[in-house]
Amino acid sequence: MRRLFVSGLVLLACAGPAAADAVLDKARASPRTGPLYAFDVDFADAQDTFRLSIDQSRPAGQRVVKIAPAVSTLKGDAAKTAKRLLKHTDGDIWCHDFLENIPANAARISETKTRVTFGFTPVPGKSDGQAGTAFKYLKGSATLDKATGAILAFEMVSSEPFKPMAAAKVDTFSMKITCKAAPDGRTHIDSLAFDLKGSAMMQPLNQTETRRVVNLKALPKSGFGTP
Repeated sequence: MRRLFVSGLVLLACAGPAAADAVLDKARASPRTGPLYAFDVDFADAQDTFRLSIDQSRPAGQRVVKIAPAVSTLKGDAAKTAKRLLKHTDGDIWCHDFLENIPANAARISETKTRVTFGFTPVPGKSDGQAGTAFKYLKGSATLDKATGAILAFEMVSSEPFKPMAAAKVDTFSMKITCKAAPDGRTHIDSLAFDLKGSAMMQPLNQTETRRVVNLKALPKSGFGTP
């Protein structure tokens, strides 16, 4: 899932050190492993909708077991989008991965008895690649559960237009994620909304996509770990 949104930023490295905040420390120390799952991802952009069925126990690159509608029934841009989804969907839906993007100087901006929201300038993580060079232009926020350290929501947005490279300009950028607890307690991406408007190589860019993870089911205990 992370790879899907990162692939949308390629036109536009190193996580921060351990955080001093107790809730972030708890989050970084929380378990990263657990049962593998099967689930569906409902994807939509301005033109098309797809449902991808994913099995985390399959080898990398083979975790999408079905896409509907099938690529063989599609033409033009719809076929290109379906092929992109098949190529970049790796079944990684865990919200703890976004801890890589939260720096040590993240500050509490609001809190209740049960949760706290941090504000920060996001830093690139290991899997963000070239897209991470744009993070310094964005504002990030993350809401965590005080008791467990689990990420409940995460977002990165632009406050003004910026130029990540000479031939590209981003007018607006927004990625907003809500997280939901899996049966084993780890939080996974429940919904993701991505919006990018700008230009590159004198051509307009307008990318709006949403994704939702549904029908999450733990697989038989044939293996454990992070997919």
